[in-house]
Amino acid sequence: MVAAGQPEAPRHPAGVPGTERTVVGVSGPVIDARMRRRVGLAAAVAGFSVVAGIAAGAGAVQAQAHVTVDIGARDPAFSPDGSTIAVSILGKIWTLPAEGGTARQLTDGASWDTRPAWSPDGRFLAYAARSRQGADILVRNMATGGVRFLHGVPGSVGHMQFHPDGSQLFFVDDRSQYEAHVWRIPLAGGEAEQITHTRSWHEWSFALSPDGNRILLETGRFDGTDLYELDLEEMSLERVTDTPEREMAVAWSADGTRRAHVMTHNGLDQLIVSVPGWRKQFLSTFDQKQLAFHPSGEWLLVLGGRRMQRLDLESGEFTPIPFEARFEVAGDPADDLLITNVRLFDGTGDEAVPGSAILVRDGRIAEVRTGEDGGVPEVAPGTPVIDGGGRTLLPGLMDNHYHYWQPLAGADLLAAGITAIRDPGSAIQDAMDFKDAVRLGVLAGPDVYTAGPLIDGPAGYHPLVDVSIDDPAAAPALVRALKAQGVDLLKAYFLLDPDVLAAVVAEARVQGLPVTGHIGVRTGWRQAIEAGISGFNHIRVWRDFLPLETQADGRDMSLDGGRNPVGRMQADWREIDPASPEVMSLLELMAETETALDPTLYIQDVDDGDRVRFSIEEFHTARQAYERMGEFVRRAVEAGVPLLAGTDNVGLFNELEAYAEAGVPNAAILRAATANGARWLGKEDDFGTVQPGRRAHLILVDGDPLADIADLRNIDLVVKDGVIVFGGPPTEPLIP
Repeated sequence: MVAAGQPEAPRHPAGVPGTERTVVGVSGPVIDARMRRRVGLAAAVAGFSVVAGIAAGAGAVQAQAHVTVDIGARDPAFSPDGSTIAVSILGKIWTLPAEGGTARQLTDGASWDTRPAWSPDGRFLAYAARSRQGADILVRNMATGGVRFLHGVPGSVGHMQFHPDGSQLFFVDDRSQYEAHVWRIPLAGGEAEQITHTRSWHEWSFALSPDGNRILLETGRFDGTDLYELDLEEMSLERVTDTPEREMAVAWSADGTRRAHVMTHNGLDQLIVSVPGWRKQFLSTFDQKQLAFHPSGEWLLVLGGRRMQRLDLESGEFTPIPFEARFEVAGDPADDLLITNVRLFDGTGDEAVPGSAILVRDGRIAEVRTGEDGGVPEVAPGTPVIDGGGRTLLPGLMDNHYHYWQPLAGADLLAAGITAIRDPGSAIQDAMDFKDAVRLGVLAGPDVYTAGPLIDGPAGYHPLVDVSIDDPAAAPALVRALKAQGVDLLKAYFLLDPDVLAAVVAEARVQGLPVTGHIGVRTGWRQAIEAGISGFNHIRVWRDFLPLETQADGRDMSLDGGRNPVGRMQADWREIDPASPEVMSLLELMAETETALDPTLYIQDVDDGDRVRFSIEEFHTARQAYERMGEFVRRAVEAGVPLLAGTDNVGLFNELEAYAEAGVPNAAILRAATANGARWLGKEDDFGTVQPGRRAHLILVDGDPLADIADLRNIDLVVKDGVIVFGGPPTEPLIP
């Protein structure tokens, strides 16, 4: 049977393109090799029909294309002679002349490559290749191009530097934001040796002395970090700085006479350079700087905002170091796409309409026909047509609380039907790199809408991904700096004082940035709503409803000094009645002001497998608290509060099923994972619903998620910008 709008396919002898073949589980003709490139090989095994006609002489559609970038640099390292800079640009290692110019790509493949380090003789370049399982330290022979494995770590690799005699490589084993320590390993291979051992602290940057006997490093816990000098022979320590601020990004000149580092205070970076006879300071915006002395010692490379500058140490003048890096990417298919015979939930209402058809053209939805009498749009010969077989078609899903800290997670997210994420807190350098890499086609993944760093008060809880501020007057400059670096929203964190939060929100409104908040320690929700905040993360409402002496105050890893029965519930929810007039008044205010709720409900759940972590009393307290949190979410939806489905990286399907268990209607759940997130960003005319003009982010589901939300797990097809990016469910879900 040929789908409507398609000509009868001519018969061909066996072995000639166009021959019909049969594959188990597929009804109808099977697409040929060229069409596989057009609609995705996996579509042929998804269990639905793909019917296509190909014009005679049509060439391969998946052509190669190129994109050129002049931003996205990180981790600069000079060659020993100072003529060349090795740098990571959007996950690959490149080299370019020290004065700037055209970059030459050194690495390729599926890994995300960072942290280049030259050997003292310039013969070798070490770098970190991050995979989904961890990261490998690889060493490249610059003469032959050969690469060998040196060491692997379970997390990621931070700063790297060769010992001056070339015999060892020093590196940061970055296992978490609280456990990042300096190690060393012989270049010839062997066992790696850990040098710093502090628990729940971190050392992210370091610099070796010219003789290799001492190491200058930053170390700290939570927000504050200081600089120390460690004697590697005697293992004795000398403090270099002693401030409550964050001191970081250390550099040491090759002759040992000059040092530099960055101190961040109130959302501003202070670049501090010490040379014999003087000490200079340069004030600039916060942009996650990295520093490297030129081997001559005459100038300092300053990388900030993913661009490079040359700081002349004599004159104090900054000069840009421009570059261009040309990536080869797959060209987008130019074909239209027609999907017929589906039950359409378009994200605008409560029902799904059977017998619907959707035409995609140039990556956007061109036409929607609904109902049995709606007919099928006319298409040109050769247009791929997918018979949905009565399955449910929905907008692509959006996780409104996903921290994109693993760059190679994008394929798994797409396989779970997630075509967009809202990242409410990542290091600004990572956040913008991952966002750009996906946007340009360098990296597979959902569209990224990012807040960049958390904006927090002093002694912030997430030192790797926050920026601290305690002065309302400093808020406008910080907000403008983050906007200039490309963030899509802002995230306020729980140690912000009310007046500082209000100043952040006020400037964000001027800049057109929505603000979401994980707050409730220093500032209550009602206070934040009155200041104009756009939404809340989690369900941290104790500031509004509990006595001060029982509230979380941000102390230690429990966030409340261990006062509450279950650590990190951060309040005893048995004392909060979701049906009380006080709670309902807050929810009505949220609904009136359209202040959204991203509850991350599932992450608070405990089940029988958690009993070993708790006492009997703690376990039952946690269960009761979770049930009340679920009731809070249900009542919020009933009151008209916009619900945003977000997970904090624990699985979108789990989160949606938690809403259903709490009594939230399935249609509201589906909108929380589709249309609501786009609307919160002010992009409802661009994506989030299946309507003409919207981007073609679509998922085809075997089942009816309006009847059973768990049917969303049965994804047969994912389309992003009109391109099929996933065409059949794996044997086991990649995302829970």
